[in-house]
Amino acid sequence: MTIVSGHFDGQRVVLDEPVPSGVSANTPVKVVFDSEGADDVLAEIARLGRPGGLPPDFAEQHEHYVKGTPRR
Repeated sequence: MTIVSGHFDGQRVVLDEPVPSGVSANTPVKVVFDSEGADDVLAEIARLGRPGGLPPDFAEQHEHYVKGTPRR
């Protein structure tokens, strides 16, 4: 495991130091927020990650919206 420090700039996680030379492209990573404001950061990430413009019942009626089947 390699640990690289970084910060959340309000939209993205930004590394504060270069990625070590032995880490290749498309290597899976795990991001851990280590701060007192982590709940605020996670809430902001969740807000930014929500798709917009979907009907409020999309989860329950997704087959209707995607495939045109009758509503359940």
